[in-house]
Amino acid sequence: MLTGTTQLIRDVLTCQAGNESRCKSQDEKLLKLACLYEICHDMMSLRSIDDLCMKIIDHINSTRYRVESRFTFIEICDRSFAADNFKQNMQYKVSVQIVANEIVCGQIGFFYEDATTASETEDRCFLEQISEDLGVWLERQEQAIAQEALLNEVRVMEEAIDKHSIIAITDRKGSIKYVNEQFCNISKYSANELLGQNHRIVNSGYHSKEFIRHLWSTISSGVIWKGEFKNRAKDGSFYWVDTTIVPFLDHTGVPYQYIAIRTVITEYKLLEQRMVEQVAELARSNDELEQFAYVVTHDLQEPLRAVSGFVQLLKKRYDEQLDEQANELITHTVAGTKRMQRLIDDLLTYAQVNANQSLEEIDCNQLLKNILIDLSVIIRECGADITCDHLPVIKGVSFQLIQLFTNLINNALKFRSERSLKIHIGIEENADEWIFSVADNGIGIESQYLERIFRVFQRLHSRKEYAGTGIGLAICKKVVEHHGGRIWARSESGQGSVFYFTISKVN
Repeated sequence: MLTGTTQLIRDVLTCQAGNESRCKSQDEKLLKLACLYEICHDMMSLRSIDDLCMKIIDHINSTRYRVESRFTFIEICDRSFAADNFKQNMQYKVSVQIVANEIVCGQIGFFYEDATTASETEDRCFLEQISEDLGVWLERQEQAIAQEALLNEVRVMEEAIDKHSIIAITDRKGSIKYVNEQFCNISKYSANELLGQNHRIVNSGYHSKEFIRHLWSTISSGVIWKGEFKNRAKDGSFYWVDTTIVPFLDHTGVPYQYIAIRTVITEYKLLEQRMVEQVAELARSNDELEQFAYVVTHDLQEPLRAVSGFVQLLKKRYDEQLDEQANELITHTVAGTKRMQRLIDDLLTYAQVNANQSLEEIDCNQLLKNILIDLSVIIRECGADITCDHLPVIKGVSFQLIQLFTNLINNALKFRSERSLKIHIGIEENADEWIFSVADNGIGIESQYLERIFRVFQRLHSRKEYAGTGIGLAICKKVVEHHGGRIWARSESGQGSVFYFTISKVN
């Protein structure tokens, strides 16, 4: 019962128990009690503020208490309510505020045609009882609306989860108490076939006893379990599910039921399996290709040496009998076999870059010093001035990095211009990598060719202009990528080139 109504009942009972001379308006109080009772009854059944306010006005008027000279009005939630015979020109009124959740949201009161007809104290007390009950009703309505909104959100979320996921609830022993439609669709079992059963009904036999034992050990201790399951449907087909099992705990912390939420990942698992197979096949193919390249390049060495040796022997024995054209042909043949030899050596180097090699700490300053010693003859012949920054210690494969620096420096030496050649090896540092650069003031490269230069056998000049096999920069790219980095170039024709490459600090 609402607060205002309860208070008036107490007043009436007090009046009935005391001296009747002190209860001048017992009939009036009984009318008010009946009015409040009717209002209370309506508050229990009505949900509309419009309907309730008009009902309150009707109940107050039904008491016939000075109804001819007093008019009831309610202003609440930016709405106004009054009886049909309400007169706008009345000036004298008594009103009380309507408060809900400690916020004033309106007022209820009486207008009087004549101030002499007003009984302000009694009327105010009566209105306060109604306003108090109305405030409680408003608070309950707000709570009900908030709860309904929350329930609607929960229903929407429940529906979304139910449409997307497979859901099952089991008791503490694992017997199924509830399954949703998605569970039935994927398992091919009806709900009646699943209820009361254990999840062994969809057991595929794929998982070990230790796996199942660990699962039950986890959830029975009240801890959420996550993992992947391979299950078997009623028709014998298999499916994979990503599963989360949540224990529901009683007041003692012991699970009394479990809810399992699953998502089908069969296609993902099949794709994962195919990727594993393809990676294994690719690794096997690469191994075979590297082995093939090694065997081919190694086996080609001997016949080339034989051709070169026989031709030179032919020239030595029959030199006096050969004319100028024959000598020229022999010279071309020997030069051709030497170029083929270099090509085979480069192919062998290219094939061996991906070979498994343990990483070691390398002082790039010492490594570069050794390379420059090896290239000292050609450096003097070219008159090159080579400078470098202080280089770091990195982790890498030594012979591969020697090949990388050697190829880039040789490139600068080879494609020099008529200017005095200058080469600089620079270094920059980022948070997770070193950025090396090899800059020269040589002939440069036209911008449209910068993407091509790192491909195998890509040449921008004829062999008559510049010697080489067209594999050097491809080897550089492969070495850099094998060390987790990247390589690129910036150049302008006639102005020189800068080759950049990165080496990761974390290998």
